[in-house]
Amino acid sequence: MKINPALGIILLLLLLFSVLALPASAQATKGTISVTSYPQGADIYLNDEDIGRQTNAVIEDVFPGIHYVRLEMTGYRTWEDIFEVREGEISYISHNMEPVVGDAFSVLTKPEGAAVFIDGEYSGRSNVVINNVPAGAHTVLLTLDNYSDYSETVWINEDMSQSLIHNFEPIPTTGRITFESEPTNAGIYLDGEFKGNTRLELDDAEPGTYDVIVRKTGYDDWTGRVDVSAGKISEVKAELTLSKVSISVVTSPEGADIFIDGVLSGITPADISVNQGVHTILIEKFGYESVEEEVDVGALGASFSYSLVSMVPQAIEEAEIAVSLNLAYRPDNAEKLLEKARYSYNSGDSGSAIGYAEAAILSAYDVDGDGVKNPLDISPNLNNNVLYGLPVLIILLVGWFVSKDFIRRRVKPEITLHLPGSFKEDDMSARAEIITDVKGGPYRGFVCTVYVDDTPVDHFTDPGRYAVSIAGKRPGVHTVSVLLQVAKERSGTAERKAEGSFTVEAVQDFSVSRSAGIFGDTKEANNHEPDEAVAIIDTDEK
Repeated sequence: MKINPALGIILLLLLLFSVLALPASAQATKGTISVTSYPQGADIYLNDEDIGRQTNAVIEDVFPGIHYVRLEMTGYRTWEDIFEVREGEISYISHNMEPVVGDAFSVLTKPEGAAVFIDGEYSGRSNVVINNVPAGAHTVLLTLDNYSDYSETVWINEDMSQSLIHNFEPIPTTGRITFESEPTNAGIYLDGEFKGNTRLELDDAEPGTYDVIVRKTGYDDWTGRVDVSAGKISEVKAELTLSKVSISVVTSPEGADIFIDGVLSGITPADISVNQGVHTILIEKFGYESVEEEVDVGALGASFSYSLVSMVPQAIEEAEIAVSLNLAYRPDNAEKLLEKARYSYNSGDSGSAIGYAEAAILSAYDVDGDGVKNPLDISPNLNNNVLYGLPVLIILLVGWFVSKDFIRRRVKPEITLHLPGSFKEDDMSARAEIITDVKGGPYRGFVCTVYVDDTPVDHFTDPGRYAVSIAGKRPGVHTVSVLLQVAKERSGTAERKAEGSFTVEAVQDFSVSRSAGIFGDTKEANNHEPDEAVAIIDTDEK
């Protein structure tokens, strides 16, 4: 802000006086200025020069004399003053900055009662008039229950009455969905229900997740999902791709090869799936003139029908060439078929003539009809099915005889092991009953070994029923295992193993038994029957 003209003249005279007096006072002691303001942070201008300092500040080394000071601060009125600096003294300058404010600021809303916040500070409820709002930009926030918040930046001008008017909108309970597709005009199905064609804006959509199908004739369906939130806009953008369509190709006569863009795609009559667009169709059949056509297939597909022109002489000529090239392989059947082709042609039966000619060509190049061309065939005049099948048949027969002999000579050892469940330590009659046998074919040798606690106690070399003593063992649980080995007639050994366990009970001391009889009843030592243990049989043939 520029200084007052009158004040400027006075300042100029004072400065001139100071300059004239400078030689006399050059050696004078300088003074100090203390500048404070409320609020602090105002820019300090000394003699109309920005000294780069802000309040509150102490400025030293100031020449004695009359000086001019100015304080500037955004949002406050500029303040200026003239003061004197004396040698060796401190001059105090203090000022309460006067804010620059607007006039009455009115906030009006519909409905009323909204909370008003200016720069985050609560300022009352609408409708309200707010005074002394500092000039400058301020953020005004209006909030009201069940309505959407509203925020606006307002510029307050100095000494000017202003107002902010706002009509609240209820908080939305639904969302909006926008649909776009490429190409446009595609049908929109939301959870299976048709809603319209793209481009489409669907208002009042209930919050939730929806399945979306975008459908257009000639294009594959686009499928996706869209999430809808209250007060939000959800977007669906679908890029549709051209769908494949079906073309129908028929010929007269039938059985012609169909090539689509150079690729064999079927034999007439046929329905073929192709992409929409331009394609080249080629129809070929032996003995008939080829047909080639470029077609543009649209979204609905297409049907094509061709009447083929016969070329019997050319077909017979090709058959003659094939026979002549394979004379070294004696193509007798091909020559007969060629004669039939000529006869049919002379009789006016073009279809049969072409069929015989084609068969003659196939027979000429594969005289034995086994699917292998003559140059690659081991025996061109002998069907390879017979040539290769005979060794396989011989191998199968040999395998059958070997398997039958193996089954006939197979042996199967069998063991049955009976053990008492438990017996007394002094019972010397305890026995393990073992029954052994061999089922199946003949064998060369037989040995059965009995183990008690992994120690061999007996063995025998013939099938039959045996009783092996297991008495004399200490109290506790013991294991009996029986291993039966049978030597086969030709080679190998068949084995079977059975295992079981029994318990030896300690004999009660007589004195202890008598004492027990005094104090209570006791059970007889041998008043129970032994349990029979059933063997678990494992088979191991070698």
